[in-house]
Amino acid sequence: MKLLVHDIVLPLGRTEEDLPRFAGRRLKIPPSQIFSIEVQRRSLDCRKGRPPRWVHAIIIEVPSHLAEKLLKQNRARVWKPEVVEVPQDRSDRRPVVVGTGPAGLFCAWRLVQGGAKPRILERGPEVVERSKRWHRFIEGGEFDPECHLLFGEGGAGTYSDGKLYTRVQDPRVPEVLQVLVDHGAPEEILVDGRPHVGSNLLPSIVKRMRVALEEQGARFYFEHRLVDLKIDEDADGRSISKIVIEKDSERFDWDVDALFLATGHSARDVYQMLAKHRVPMSQKPFQIGVRVEHPQQAIDQMQYGDSAGHPQLPPADYSLVSKRSKDDLFSFCMCPGGEILPSTEQAGYMCVNGASRYQRKSPWANSGFVITLEPATFGDDTDPLAGILFQQKIEKAAFDAAGGDFSVPALRLMDFLHGRISKDLPDSSYPRKLTPTDLAEIFPPWILDPIRTGLADLAGRFREFAHPDAIITAPESRSSSPVRIDRHPETFESSGLGRLFPLGEGAGFAGGILSAALDGMRAAENWMSNTSSIGQS
Repeated sequence: MKLLVHDIVLPLGRTEEDLPRFAGRRLKIPPSQIFSIEVQRRSLDCRKGRPPRWVHAIIIEVPSHLAEKLLKQNRARVWKPEVVEVPQDRSDRRPVVVGTGPAGLFCAWRLVQGGAKPRILERGPEVVERSKRWHRFIEGGEFDPECHLLFGEGGAGTYSDGKLYTRVQDPRVPEVLQVLVDHGAPEEILVDGRPHVGSNLLPSIVKRMRVALEEQGARFYFEHRLVDLKIDEDADGRSISKIVIEKDSERFDWDVDALFLATGHSARDVYQMLAKHRVPMSQKPFQIGVRVEHPQQAIDQMQYGDSAGHPQLPPADYSLVSKRSKDDLFSFCMCPGGEILPSTEQAGYMCVNGASRYQRKSPWANSGFVITLEPATFGDDTDPLAGILFQQKIEKAAFDAAGGDFSVPALRLMDFLHGRISKDLPDSSYPRKLTPTDLAEIFPPWILDPIRTGLADLAGRFREFAHPDAIITAPESRSSSPVRIDRHPETFESSGLGRLFPLGEGAGFAGGILSAALDGMRAAENWMSNTSSIGQS
């Protein structure tokens, strides 16, 4: 019998070879009676008031009499991980998946596991060509509206930090992590409490997954863009009969049995196409704000104190919140050892995001700091796309204010807090130009004021946060979708259009790589179980 034991603490200076001794001490059993030990989860505890320490959950095997004793004392519980049974699709149906981000890729993965042979559309190029074109842009070249941080093989996650943590408790989580490891991700993501892969490893992982899917019958179509739907309508309801695809300015139709729509939250033309066909959508809250960058050493000092620089400690991250104003300001997508990148799909618009490589060796750390906007603030409660229009207004203002050349609006953090325009700016990870900009040209006061109040609160609470070389860039406006594509809670089929299955962040049902992957897998399972009701009224 295997047992799961939590809260085995190793202080700095100890290694996992010391786990049997520390586990025996906590469980009050001889270490020699622990026949096997396996790390199930490892996390870093650097709360104030004590030195940083590593906290482990472990899986152990002990003699049966000790197992019974530990269970009775509630010191352990039986380790029996849940396994998801994959439905088998024995029909000749050919589903179509649109988008190769985590939702689309893992939807296709699950479909193939169940015996289906999906066709997978991606409007951008395959990942090798995507990397070439993307790097040409960030090094100062022309912007390509179909190949950037958001579009192309792997979706937005390909050039992100590759964070793989979620609050969702789902038995598919270990499966997703194992699939990534099987295709080149480092094995430690299986046990790290806050696992990440890194933007330098993700492209090759995505490519290996594509090759594996193709070997099992999936077909990929790159630089193929979904541009329209053809819909059958009768007394039983409305459902998709064909999709219209564009490749090299030529259009053609495909018959579809199911359309898994995983286009991400920045394919704004897809939302407009759905609205044209009266697909039910609704407004939802989203987050907007800025991205703040510090020297990594300052964040290490803030989080680790006297232990900063210890060889067992990774570049420090943080999770911060200020409740000083009526709108909470909180950190989002914190990237230790990372970089700030332009994250737009349209020329003439500017927004930023963060990323980091696997080793996180950059001398900078950055994080989004955002507030939540409710639909009542979007300006039109009758238009489900009003939140997108609001995003575009902010992003257009940012592009213009910084000079219209993909320079990013920026200030020294302390200048921003004191209402000054910076006379100069320090070195930064942002690959193009920084332009000192009054952020009042970008945000209305009801957004800018709580951001300023919250950041001032954090600078007052944490000395290192007020570092003189900290900068603020703007806007951080793509942290989540302001639109939800309404769907049935069990089948995941669109509420008003049969054969359409909206997935992931773009549909408003996920937030991050892992939750999007889980959403795609569940959608595929539901469809293969024949639980969808094709053709809805």
